[in-house]
Amino acid sequence: MQNPKGLDRHKMTEQETCLIAPCGIYCGACDIFLGRSRDLAKELHRIIDGFNFADVGPVFMGMEQQRILDFITILNKWGQGDRCPGCWAGGGNPVCAVRACAQNQGFLTCAECDRMPCNARGQDDESRPRDAAPWLKLITRRYAHWNIDNLERAREIGYRQFIDEMQQKVAGGFLTGDVISTEMVLTEAFKRMQAEK
Repeated sequence: MQNPKGLDRHKMTEQETCLIAPCGIYCGACDIFLGRSRDLAKELHRIIDGFNFADVGPVFMGMEQQRILDFITILNKWGQGDRCPGCWAGGGNPVCAVRACAQNQGFLTCAECDRMPCNARGQDDESRPRDAAPWLKLITRRYAHWNIDNLERAREIGYRQFIDEMQQKVAGGFLTGDVISTEMVLTEAFKRMQAEK
């Protein structure tokens, strides 16, 4: 490990520990964490529904009424969604093997693990959930390797400086949506899992 002081974990507040997921996703840049789209969806739903766009959209814009109604339903559901508090505050995937592994090791993130990313040295360890490696691989594919880059950066400069850097990026408009793959990563993975059952 490059940072013998635990990546300056002691310099973080308790709230800041919720900004970094064990897998390296920076939750503080996630729209589900920030809630911006939820708030915008609420406002857009209020406007479109209040204007009764389902009535005028087909006549003046040539749109299918059912598609308009479906869109209004989606906006309503999105606007009612909860904000994610971050993985360490009970958000994220409740059965995430990466989080379970980090928790078992007493790590905040995989950056603290000498086998990052998951068994990098090809070794196996009974104390670590076997599911962690495939989950981390899936997450890494969905986030176009950004999460691993984050873990490496945190190792290099410590959590405190990493959080400060990321907060500056977020203040400049960066969101996780800027790095998420356009591939249907989770859809494909769940289809494979269903086919294997």
